Amino acid sequence: MLKRILIGLGAVLLILVAVVIGRTLTVPVLELAGAGAADSIDAEGAAEHLAEAVRFETISYQRGANEADLARSAKAFEGFRNWMDETYPAFRESTSREVVGGATLFYTWAGTDSSLDPVLLMSHIDVVPIAPGTEGKWEQPPFGGAITDGYVWGRGTIDNKGSLVAIVEAADMLAVQGFQPKRTIMFAFGHDEEIGGGEGNKALSALLQERGTKLAWVADEGGVLGEGLLPGVNAPVAMIGVAEKGSVSLDIVAYSKGGHSSMPSPAAQTAIGRLARALERVGNDPFEARVDGATRGMIESLAPAVPFMQRMVYANLWLFEPVVRAVMEKSPSSAAQLHTTIAPTIIEGGNKENVLPPEARAVVNFRIHPRDTSEDVIAHVREAIDDPEITVEPLEGIREASSVSNIEGDSYRLLTRVIGESFPGVISAPYLVAGGTDSRHFLPITDNVFRFIPIRMGPGDVARFHGTNERVSVANMGEAVAFYVRLMQAMNEQDGNEEDGNEEDGAQ
Repeated sequence: MLKRILIGLGAVLLILVAVVIGRTLTVPVLELAGAGAADSIDAEGAAEHLAEAVRFETISYQRGANEADLARSAKAFEGFRNWMDETYPAFRESTSREVVGGATLFYTWAGTDSSLDPVLLMSHIDVVPIAPGTEGKWEQPPFGGAITDGYVWGRGTIDNKGSLVAIVEAADMLAVQGFQPKRTIMFAFGHDEEIGGGEGNKALSALLQERGTKLAWVADEGGVLGEGLLPGVNAPVAMIGVAEKGSVSLDIVAYSKGGHSSMPSPAAQTAIGRLARALERVGNDPFEARVDGATRGMIESLAPAVPFMQRMVYANLWLFEPVVRAVMEKSPSSAAQLHTTIAPTIIEGGNKENVLPPEARAVVNFRIHPRDTSEDVIAHVREAIDDPEITVEPLEGIREASSVSNIEGDSYRLLTRVIGESFPGVISAPYLVAGGTDSRHFLPITDNVFRFIPIRMGPGDVARFHGTNERVSVANMGEAVAFYVRLMQAMNEQDGNEEDGNEEDGAQ
């Protein structure tokens, strides 16, 4: 009997190994290639235009900023608008323009077939301020728009004027060539994305909803062309954000009697002690981690670009998910893809060394995974703390996680095809954006938002995002323009436009 059991187990094991290896062998191995050709693109001209755009200090300030800063910024936004008109006359003539919320620029390039839902290409004009005390660490002045060592330097080159200039360069080139889109293409360039987009793209979305507009799909920032950002992946990866996390901050307040520090209650019963225990309980009760949704799609998409043993794991997540999850949980950036995150960000309590405060307060920020909601988070935290002397209340500004865009649909396939044509050897992968973009404001009028800009970033570039020495290479600007040219041409191809044969000739 034992022998039969062992033989049966051996047969099952052999079948399991055969299935795993068989599934692995069906994954095509990615053939690496060089950079895509952009011979017809004036990369230097695009880089110079980006440098000019950087010189406008279009900073979006939070509420309460001083009047001088606000006035200087408003003047910069007006100057940028005028610069757009002067720099891209063919684009301006081919489109209608509306100004929303004072400085968000909304352009419409009318298509020849009004029965097709429009596509919206997004970017944003505004940038974050330079962190005080870091000005001297910049290799080039942050708003100087210098071009040196093969790079355009300055605040906004990555986030997000680089893609904005590339989009408009491409549209202007096509307009000069007489290109006419079959499907209407809309362009939204926000002025307050860095502070939530409330006056810009949120207002624009409301305006489009009033007009009854439905969007086929939206393209915005969120993912980049990552080089060496994913361990073990032997190719650059176009990281296409198909969903973004939500956010909720909870105000956690602990109460006690207070009094003189010479006659304290037990430490755990003081306000500060209660709060410390509460934060420990929350931290020790993490949200469920799973390899699903956009994260699962990303891992499966990367299988062709990893070594055989790693490919075997990626191609068989039905079996190896616990292994992948354990590895991802070792890194904060990859762990954030698996679950709702917990981040204590503010703590307050007490104002004198010999006085027990009657209350102590902490703010904890949670980035909400698409499988959770803000109500789930609040309930989870209250249950974890389980203390009647502690209140848990949400602060203003709750943002739920977005829906997940369809990676099986025509629009995603179009985007990945254009990426492949523009950047040979690059693999496209869906992923979950941990931060937030103002593209979420358009979710009431579209089912699909794809968050990707064709800007190359390596491990050394990640700190430049919102940081010091932000820059984009001149060559990359040429590639980015070529990408958007191809994208707009491919829309016509997909929609069956065969009117003008020379549309295929532009900047291939």
